[in-house]
Amino acid sequence: MNKKIMIIGVGVVALVVVSGSGYFFYQQHDKKLQSQAVNQFISGFETKDFEMLGKSLREESVEKQGLTKETAIEKYDAIFNGLNITNISSSKTKVEDKNFSVTFNMTTPFGELKNQAYSGKLVKESGTYKIDWNYSLIFPEMKKADKVYMNTDDPTRGDIIDINKMPLATKHEYPQYGMIPMELGTGEERAKNIKAISKAFDMKESDVNALLEQSWVNDETFVPIKTVDFSADQSPYEGLTGVISKAVTKRYYPLGEAAAQLIGYTGSVTAEDIEADSELSGFSDTGKTGLEAQLDKKLRGKAGGKIEIVSKEEEVRKVLVEQKRKDGETIQLNIDSSLQKEAFVALNNLAGSTVVTDPSTGALKAVVSSPSYDPNKFILGISQKDYDDYGNNKLNPFLARFATGYAPGSTFKTLTAAIGIDAGVTSPEKTHEINGLKWQKDGSWGDYFVTRVSDAVSNVNMNDALIYSDNIYFAMEALEIGQEKYLAGLEKFPFGEKMSVNIPMVGAQISNDDIDSEILLADTAYGQGQLLINPIQQAVMYSVLPNKGRLQYPQLIVGKEAKQEDKIISENAANLVTQALIQTVENPNGTAHVLATGNNNIAAKTGTAEIKEKQDTKGQENSFLLAYDANDGKYLVVSMIEDAKDTSAVRQNQELVQRLANQ
Repeated sequence: MNKKIMIIGVGVVALVVVSGSGYFFYQQHDKKLQSQAVNQFISGFETKDFEMLGKSLREESVEKQGLTKETAIEKYDAIFNGLNITNISSSKTKVEDKNFSVTFNMTTPFGELKNQAYSGKLVKESGTYKIDWNYSLIFPEMKKADKVYMNTDDPTRGDIIDINKMPLATKHEYPQYGMIPMELGTGEERAKNIKAISKAFDMKESDVNALLEQSWVNDETFVPIKTVDFSADQSPYEGLTGVISKAVTKRYYPLGEAAAQLIGYTGSVTAEDIEADSELSGFSDTGKTGLEAQLDKKLRGKAGGKIEIVSKEEEVRKVLVEQKRKDGETIQLNIDSSLQKEAFVALNNLAGSTVVTDPSTGALKAVVSSPSYDPNKFILGISQKDYDDYGNNKLNPFLARFATGYAPGSTFKTLTAAIGIDAGVTSPEKTHEINGLKWQKDGSWGDYFVTRVSDAVSNVNMNDALIYSDNIYFAMEALEIGQEKYLAGLEKFPFGEKMSVNIPMVGAQISNDDIDSEILLADTAYGQGQLLINPIQQAVMYSVLPNKGRLQYPQLIVGKEAKQEDKIISENAANLVTQALIQTVENPNGTAHVLATGNNNIAAKTGTAEIKEKQDTKGQENSFLLAYDANDGKYLVVSMIEDAKDTSAVRQNQELVQRLANQ
């Protein structure tokens, strides 16, 4: 009897153990199901995958809040994507007894929103858990039927001004014409007025009607048609029934074409812009080209505003985040507007560029590219015809030629002469006997010859070679200097450097790879070969001449220091080359004699770089001018004209250089 009772007792204990184990596993599984629902909610929130988030919600609870799952998902999307809330991350997640809590941090256009404590309940349905949803799971302070508003306070974009505080990029009021639907009349009268409007604004009647049929338009709405140039004839738009104008403020470029490639223009912010820079969210415009793009963050400032939770009675329940606006900076350039315009006009719409500097400081006084385009047309919305005219122009008015590399031609002989002097090879007295218009070292050069334009002098010294621009003389000098010493002299100059001047440019190059032949060395010596140096870089390199050997880097923005390098060439070399360049102007046979003032105050060198596919053929000739103040180094001009057939850089810039010399 006792034995039987004991067996039964053991069986009862076993049953209790089995039941306890099953309950334990049940609890663990139930906790896992709860966590899965919460994790789905969190994952959807963090990634802004609101379709995923919606799957974690209990449909009945959503409906109690006056929504459907679809409209709840739309609400999340409108708030978190519409307001560009990013970098959502969770922490401190806790799931216990069918309750959960989680903390979210996120970034808004107006700053960080931290430690947002969310909590809720879980309800089991059909073997899985769903979140018992309410508005507090959008933001903790929200209640049923609340809305989230974002109010923005746009900053004023900073101006770009010149050295004399004259505007280069600023704001201006433009007339914007638009329609008031109720004033257009009805029936035939309305049709007649729409026809007149379409004719005045060069639009299709269907396009005018499409504007009026937009979803946000009501009878009293001002429906914009076109913003027009404030200086243009506005008479075609006046007196139209149902059309009025109001002033809108937009960007304006007073120099227009004369500074387009340098200053650039602004345009509407796109989704791609925001993807590249999330801080652009909330801005309507951003810099697209030129300095407007390069200096955009400083110019645009920082948007102010706030994000609020507002009740259905339109009362502010909670200000989630607020940021004061910061207007953009005004940026002053060393550019002189009057000089910029004069340099642009001098090029006369030829393909070319002019750079004017103060070589002692590197201040960029004028940075011009031609032909050009009117940036103000882009501000108002450029017409397809105007854009096509620019795009089909073979001379490419959008190209910033001051930042484009060219073979510098004979202006580069000045540096070869200086390197030769410092190497103890070149001197004003030393001569080469040169006969005829072409020369080669020996028969190893095959059919390749160096040519010159004049054989007026046969015993050629350095001064003669600069005055007459003798290629053969400098080819001979480079071979005598030798590749190693010549390259050592060139490499003191900023070849390969990206100059910090807020103008995108590729570093200047001596050659594609190495100077691996005597022919390439000879060609390099007179400014051809594989040299590529843009006009700004040329101005920097040539600054060693008026600066007595010191190289001055460019300075575009006032107050931004530009570095300098001493003793790139010796003072003696700089002086000797300058004396020769004075004679290049004053000597009647000098290639720059057209600049002569009789005062010996201009040092100049002209140059021609020929681009051709093979020897003994005529190629495109780019014309160059280097001119600077021979006395005090107050100015330096580098100018270039592409394919200069009937003119030259020195002829086009004669008045500009002489005016600078007489200041």
